[in-house]
Amino acid sequence: MSTLDWDEVKRLAADFQKAQLSSTLQKLSERNCVEIITKLVENKLLDIIFTNDGKEYITPQHLAKEIKDELYIHGGRISLVDLAQILNVSLSQVSKVATEIEKDTKGLKIILGQLVDKTYTNKIAEEINDKLMQHGSINVSELTIQYDLPTEFLQSLVERELGKTIFGKQDTQDFRVFYTESFIARNKAKIRGALSAITKPTPLSVVLAQCSVSERIFFSIIDSLQEMKQIPGVVVGRQGIKSFYMPTIYSKSQNEWVESFYKQNGYLEYDALGRLGISDPQSFVRRHFPNENIVSLDSVAVGVAITDQVYANIEEAVTSGSFVDISPLLPSVFTDKDMEMLLKLAEKKLNNNTHVFAKTVVMTDAFLQSLCKSFEALADTKAREMVASGQWFQSVAESRIKSKSADVLIESKGSKKEERRKKAAGGKAGGGAQGRETKTKSTKKKYLQGKGRDNDSDDEHPRHTPGKLELQLVSLEDIQNEIMKDDNLSIIDDLVDELAAYLQPRINSHAISVADQLAQNNKTTNLSDIEERLNMLLTNIKVFEKGIKYLDKTNHLALTKYLLKSLGTDFLTELFKLAAQQNMLQIPNNVTTEARQKMLLDLPDDVKEPLSNIHKSVTGASIDDFFNVVDAAMASCCLVLKKYDKKKERPFILGHREALLEELNGIQDPALALHLVTSILFTAATQNALYMSGRHVSTVLSFLQTHLQPSTMAVLSKYHDLVLKSLTSTDEGTKLDVAKELAAGLIEIKNIANEFKQHVRTDKPQE
Repeated sequence: MSTLDWDEVKRLAADFQKAQLSSTLQKLSERNCVEIITKLVENKLLDIIFTNDGKEYITPQHLAKEIKDELYIHGGRISLVDLAQILNVSLSQVSKVATEIEKDTKGLKIILGQLVDKTYTNKIAEEINDKLMQHGSINVSELTIQYDLPTEFLQSLVERELGKTIFGKQDTQDFRVFYTESFIARNKAKIRGALSAITKPTPLSVVLAQCSVSERIFFSIIDSLQEMKQIPGVVVGRQGIKSFYMPTIYSKSQNEWVESFYKQNGYLEYDALGRLGISDPQSFVRRHFPNENIVSLDSVAVGVAITDQVYANIEEAVTSGSFVDISPLLPSVFTDKDMEMLLKLAEKKLNNNTHVFAKTVVMTDAFLQSLCKSFEALADTKAREMVASGQWFQSVAESRIKSKSADVLIESKGSKKEERRKKAAGGKAGGGAQGRETKTKSTKKKYLQGKGRDNDSDDEHPRHTPGKLELQLVSLEDIQNEIMKDDNLSIIDDLVDELAAYLQPRINSHAISVADQLAQNNKTTNLSDIEERLNMLLTNIKVFEKGIKYLDKTNHLALTKYLLKSLGTDFLTELFKLAAQQNMLQIPNNVTTEARQKMLLDLPDDVKEPLSNIHKSVTGASIDDFFNVVDAAMASCCLVLKKYDKKKERPFILGHREALLEELNGIQDPALALHLVTSILFTAATQNALYMSGRHVSTVLSFLQTHLQPSTMAVLSKYHDLVLKSLTSTDEGTKLDVAKELAAGLIEIKNIANEFKQHVRTDKPQE
């Protein structure tokens, strides 16, 4: 180095040192730099991307360069998420720049959030080819799992590189499968050898497992071998792995067995053919025996020998009027459905009047009629018992109520002419032979009136018939028990139940007809007994009415209402029950006021009006009003109101008093005892009877003050006060003390009633 050069270096070093030591007059702070950059960005003079921490920024061009560098470093495939983490830039900015790179760069793609370039696709194409050569076949679906790439991408890659990088063939049935020629040839030889060695029907699933070939390729190769006739047999069934391979040698022996068995037995069982490997036995039988008249049943195919035998036995049964069970005539392999189908064919061919029971038994009409006739004695017995017990009317009434809604529907569909005929037959105003009948004393005519009116009201749809058919006079169990007595019938399974179900409606219908006739000829309701009871009730009411008149008039109303409510209601209940029986109505267990009103709606007009009047009179307060309508009410039910006999008053009063005394001596209830004692003393004092309740005791005792000895009256008044105190007191101690006093005085008041003659005053004349 020259002296001048060295001097120049020293001078520059001095200037550099001077510059370092001198202070700067103008210096930009970090904040100013940030503001300048921000201003440039806002004015769109500068395009930058900030890092995730905000401390650095880069341009999109530099980011694109870094992305390409990272892609190269990672072998041509990298996730955008990984790029964002590596470059410390937001995923959105990375995705945006990556999209621009994809547009500008050929062979680079974004797949499932990953950048993939041509280098990577070439690499996996080579790997796929290696795998194809190694295994002989590949499936794109398996590659999808291995490379974690979409199926469509890999499919297009393999198809594009086929014959270039990847050497193989695409399956014509499944485009996602690729294989080599050597692979197909190897498996074809394996399958051909396995099928050639089979000597009996073998499921293809067994062959498939033995050859270790995929199911799809297996069936494709089998189809190819069958077309080229390179295997000694056929595949039957065509149901995938459920198909069978039938060797030719076995088919020959199979045909020989089928022909031999059919000639010996006259039938072929489908299950047996199935065990031989025949997948469609019915079609096989039709093809193998085209000239035979074979009938295909449910589980077997039968020839002429068996069908002719069955037809001959049925014809013999028809000729003799008996029955035949074909099950012993047929082999045990025949099912019930087979026999049933065979009998239906026989019925069409023979065209005779027969019935099939228990699927195997053929019965002729003549035999069934003889059975019905043998059961008529049982039906007659049941009918007589039903009518004799009085249950017939109740059952008919109940069945009429059940069929009432159906009758209303039938009536609504009838023509106007039918409605007019029904109204006339129903007993409404108007002329004609079916018009309303006048009242009569004939019980038989009145009994038939309700039935005749209903039957005549609708010739086509009688009201009683549907109801009667529902009655069970002869039960199914009764018929079964009778059939079981015949050993020839009882030994056949299920025959008894089915035959009983068939015969029961007929036998029951016969029993109903017999019961209906018996009911018309022999009326079970004894009208004379009912008439006697009702007249006795009316006599009692008249006697008790006379007793009421002895009391003050202010008490007449309450006692009269009580008398009508009790004995009058008893009379009314008995009368309504009779009316319901005579008109075939249901009789409720408890004949309440509401039940009587409901019964009135169903009664005919000639019965409804008088019964409605007496029904109203019972709720009133006049005995005279009640007796004014009694005669008409009884006449509507074919009963006669007898003339009142005063000679019966005295015996009735004495009997009533004795009955009260007997009841009194058998009770320990103080309140009831006082009630009975008061009634007995009233009868003794007035020589008349009184029908009263417990609330009327104080009224009657007030009346008896002038008829009893003062001492007797004092005892009864005291006892009456104790009874009231016992009933009204709320204090338990008081009630206990009163109960003791009542128990102590019970014997005394009983003695007063039993010795009533000593306690009734004789100095006061009787009223």
